[in-house]
Amino acid sequence: MDEDRERTAPSADDEFDRLRRARFGELPARVAPEDMFGAVEADPGHDEPGQPQVRREWG
Repeated sequence: MDEDRERTAPSADDEFDRLRRARFGELPARVAPEDMFGAVEADPGHDEPGQPQVRREWG
C-alpha cells in the first residue's frame, strides 16, 4: 500500500501544481532583502483632550 502512495503522491502534487499555474499564472519574482523597507506610520496618533476644569465648560 505504501508503494502505491509513493507512486501517486508526486504525480498528484505535480498535477495540482500544473492546475494552480494554469489558473493563477506564475508567481512574481521574490523581493530582494535590500529592496524591502519597514512600514512607517503615516499619521501620528493624537492625544485625547484633557478633562475640562469646571462642569460649565462641557457645553
